[in-house]
Amino acid sequence: MTTQDAVVSPVLVNRFADAVAFFTGAVEDAVTEASLNPEFADTPQLRVWQQASSFIRQQNASVQHGLALYLIGELRTIVSLASEKRHLARELDGCDLNFAGPDRGKVLDQLETAVVVAAYQVCAAAKVP
Repeated sequence: MTTQDAVVSPVLVNRFADAVAFFTGAVEDAVTEASLNPEFADTPQLRVWQQASSFIRQQNASVQHGLALYLIGELRTIVSLASEKRHLARELDGCDLNFAGPDRGKVLDQLETAVVVAAYQVCAAAKVP
């Protein structure tokens, strides 16, 4: 079975797109909050996340575009993006999730996990190894 022959539920695709959007929003909020907090404002971790947030925003835009393509019948793009996001934790390796404090770090960790799980679900449904 090829990806084009696979049937991937809209629920799974929407869950993936939403997870990426929620993670992106949480990263942006944490970066903004940390930059205003004297405890975190001038740290190397914040600078890393300021740079990473740009990449994360671009990735979110790609996923939202992939969702739009999925909604008109094109599956390959969203599956390809989900395949990449299965490795989100590896992509962010070395980026301290606690850059805006441990409470924010816990939320970011949960949202990062949600992205990875949703990505795996899309890939499993699409029969992507």
